[in-house]
Amino acid sequence: MKINKITSIYFSPNGTTKKIVNKIAHEIGNYDIQEINLNLVENRMMEHNFKSDDLVVIGFPVYADRLPELSKEIFKNIKGNDTPVVAIVSYGNREYGDALLELKDNLMHVGMKVISGAAIIAEHCFNKNVAANRPDEKDDLQIFDYINKLKYKINKTNSINSLPELYVKGNYPYNPLKTHQVPTGDEKCILCGLCAENCPVNAINESNFRLTDGDLCIGCGSCINVCPTGSRAIRNEEFIAFIKNLEIIASQRKEIEVFI
Repeated sequence: MKINKITSIYFSPNGTTKKIVNKIAHEIGNYDIQEINLNLVENRMMEHNFKSDDLVVIGFPVYADRLPELSKEIFKNIKGNDTPVVAIVSYGNREYGDALLELKDNLMHVGMKVISGAAIIAEHCFNKNVAANRPDEKDDLQIFDYINKLKYKINKTNSINSLPELYVKGNYPYNPLKTHQVPTGDEKCILCGLCAENCPVNAINESNFRLTDGDLCIGCGSCINVCPTGSRAIRNEEFIAFIKNLEIIASQRKEIEVFI
């Protein structure tokens, strides 16, 4: 398989998916690397075209067993031409559900050839005690083993069109998208604006940082994680109990799953 350039593409409001995708992209080989950060609205609105001798490594976090809802808009602006692509999802040690299959299907629909996929565990964005500090050293070893398998597949494949369709876990029709909870600020807000600055969908009112537009918010947790005073939070008691209960139901360590 001839590759002239690698492009790392990620939607990563809390930063972990970005680290995973970039690690894989940079370790595959000595290629020029382009990086596309889909947290930025301007990058999501821009059309991105790829050729058959490009390699794309693309990653999304999993939200309630699915891709983030805004991925629908993202894929309207991505165009491939039998472009080889590595599909990555990251999730917080519970389940990744249909997200990896959804990612594969979307990539195929826009003209890309999915040569591999992986589901990689990352620290949960709403409860830092769940999958704490992951990916950790053990995960890193598994990721590098995965990268070596990717290199082997790339080097031994003469024509991408000779590859069969890749199997990944998931079900179609996908699980329905779930309603997410919306974080807001309280009296601890010091008006620093970090929440609005880091919100990938501009859902936070810049005239009053305590307010969030529920129609725009995707429930990524970025504003909660960057808030220096703990002002921003989801205050729904049922949601708080569920997130706390994850420490029990997601306590058993899950390992990386790869499809290649």
